[in-house]
Amino acid sequence: MNAIPVTLAGATTLTRVSERLAADLAAILRQAVGERGHASLAVPGGTTPREFLTALGRCDLPWPQITVMPTDERDVAPDDMRSNERMIRECLPLASDGYAPLRADGRPLEDAAMELGNRLAPLLPLDAVVVGMGADTHIASLFPGDPRLGRNERGALPPVVPSYPAGLEPRLSLAPSPLAAARWKALLISGDEKRSALTAALETKDPVAHPVCLLFESGASPRVYWAE
Repeated sequence: MNAIPVTLAGATTLTRVSERLAADLAAILRQAVGERGHASLAVPGGTTPREFLTALGRCDLPWPQITVMPTDERDVAPDDMRSNERMIRECLPLASDGYAPLRADGRPLEDAAMELGNRLAPLLPLDAVVVGMGADTHIASLFPGDPRLGRNERGALPPVVPSYPAGLEPRLSLAPSPLAAARWKALLISGDEKRSALTAALETKDPVAHPVCLLFESGASPRVYWAE
């Protein structure tokens, strides 16, 4: 795995890459609804994905038949400025029951993860997942060095895991399996630093050191949408 095994959609502005990703994803969601009557989608929070989510929100989609969830969420109130739920709801015209939150709501994160995992299980496999990546190659809230990312650790994980590495506030994250096993996967990155980090990560094939490798281990490889 010495090169990115997908066609980069980028080498252009974030706005154009976001619009292309939104259009491609909209087609996938329409197909899923047409085939199964419903679609499930996980999307990232953060700064870079806002343009993509805004573009997706302008697409003509059967939103009452689509359930959206975040790939991860900080343990904050849903109206907090740092909440991914807040941003997603601002960008997408979701149906009243079209959002599946990752919220602890005052419970210990481990307890919340198990309950949320049971609730989300009927939606798996996800029809589509869009993931961002940090410069350290973390995805969702799955961070380098977490031993749960090793192949022998994943069988016992629920679809949602608690995640609170040193120096970061507590959060919940989709586990490796639902991210990797989605029917359609996209990775949205911007800048040469992240493109170089992705290339270097895939040369290692090590999901513990580079969690982004999880996306390439099973199922179809993700499409990489890269903005300069």
